[in-house]
Amino acid sequence: MMENNSCIIYTDFLRPDENTAIYAHALQNAALFSHTMVGDGENEGIVNDYWRHSLSLQAVYFKEISKILVEKIETSYPEIIEKLQIPVFEISHFEIQLTSHNHGEFFKPHIDNGKSFKNRVITFVYYFHSFPKMFTGGQLLFLNNKPKPLIVEPENNTIVFFNSSVKHAVHPVSCPSKQFEHGRFTLNGWIRKKEETDNVKD
Repeated sequence: MMENNSCIIYTDFLRPDENTAIYAHALQNAALFSHTMVGDGENEGIVNDYWRHSLSLQAVYFKEISKILVEKIETSYPEIIEKLQIPVFEISHFEIQLTSHNHGEFFKPHIDNGKSFKNRVITFVYYFHSFPKMFTGGQLLFLNNKPKPLIVEPENNTIVFFNSSVKHAVHPVSCPSKQFEHGRFTLNGWIRKKEETDNVKD
């Protein structure tokens, strides 16, 4: 088995009914997905298909669904930081995306806490998809894992946690049908650290 010093992985993270509800919500809102942006600001970005190619749903459309995942993560938080060997920190908030990768889509190597995102401490990626699974690829790649890169398969109801400063990428997805419901879905995001400026009031 390949040595993993880049992340922690939990299988069967949510209850089956919660997992099913998240997938159903994504399909119900398929028409509202748009090209995922990349950028340095909290509320700004550009579409850069050379660097990242996927679709995502604006957070306003999955508030209730995201609460399911956040509550579970909060329960597991002490264990997560212990296993990742990250010092305890005060959480500012959770930043979450609902993302779809379909045929040929990918995300090139990057880190998650550069420039305006320095208070991102922990990255998480929760996977869900159709049954049977209708795509291949879409693995999460950790480039600097030792002694060689680590490849994590996107399996349903599995979640991956890692330090936001760790370089990673998403392998291209192969989904022959190209149908939205057959793609690789994630609730992915970041646990952000509360900074001193968060307590400063005008």
